[in-house]
Amino acid sequence: MVANSLYLIVEWFVNFLVKTIALLSVTFIFSQHNVLWAQDKYIEMLAGLSKPPFVIAEKEKGIQLEIIKAAFEKSDKFVHFTYLPLSRHLDVLHGRDFDGIITLSENDKEWGICLSNPYIVYQNVVVTLKESALTINEFEDLVNLKVAAFQNATRFLGEKYNSTFKNSDSYTEIADQKSQVNLLFSGRVDALVMEVSIFKHLLANKRHESAMSKIYNKKFEIHFLFNPKAYSAGFKSKQLCQQFDQGINAIMEDGSYQQIIDSYIN
Repeated sequence: MVANSLYLIVEWFVNFLVKTIALLSVTFIFSQHNVLWAQDKYIEMLAGLSKPPFVIAEKEKGIQLEIIKAAFEKSDKFVHFTYLPLSRHLDVLHGRDFDGIITLSENDKEWGICLSNPYIVYQNVVVTLKESALTINEFEDLVNLKVAAFQNATRFLGEKYNSTFKNSDSYTEIADQKSQVNLLFSGRVDALVMEVSIFKHLLANKRHESAMSKIYNKKFEIHFLFNPKAYSAGFKSKQLCQQFDQGINAIMEDGSYQQIIDSYIN
C-alpha cells in the first residue's frame, strides 16, 4: 500500500516536472521570438550634426529625418538616429551596431554598403531681392556686387566660383546663416549664396518671429547657377536598402514626401 502511494507521488512529480519544463521552453522560445521581432522592427542610423531644416538633432526633427522615418513606416519599421560629424560616419558604421547612414553621395560607395536611390537633393542658389532688378546668369554677374555666402563656399562650389571671388573685397562668408538672411533683407548685401531650402526655412522662421515687421515680406529672386547635389542613404543590409527605396517611392506617390518638405520651408 505504501509502495503504491509512493509510486503515485513519484509519477505525479515526474509529470509535473515534464509539464513545467515544457511550459518554460515555450515561454523562452516565445520571448526570444519577441526579442528578434523587436530587433527587426528598429533600425539604428547615423546622421550628421544639426543642419536645419535637413537635420535638427536637438529636436529629433528635420526634412531628412522625417522622410527616412516615413519611408520605413511603410514596412512597419522605426528609426533611431545617432548624430556624429560626417567625417566619422563610415568608420563608426563598420565598428559598431548601426544599420545605415544618411546623406551619402555617389562617391561614397564602399565595400559592404548598399547605396539607396537618391532621396534628397541639396540645391545651392543665388538669392537677390526682386526690387533690386538684378540680372544674374553667371558668376561674373556677381563680381561687382556685395555677396554673402555660407562658410567655406569657395572650398565647396568649384574652382570657377573660387577664382571669381578670390580677390574680391565685397565678398564675405558667414558661419551663422541666419545673419545671411538679415543682411539681404536689410539691404546690407546685394546677394546671398546658400542652399535654397535652408534659405526658405530661415526666412519662414524670420517672418514668423517678426510678424509685425514688413522687412522680411519683400519679394526675392532665386538664380540657379549651381548644379543640384543628390544624396542617398547607405545600409549594411541589401534588404533594408530595398525596403527604403520602396518606402521612398510610396511616400512620393502618396504626396507625403512633398508635404514633409513644405512643412519646413513654407
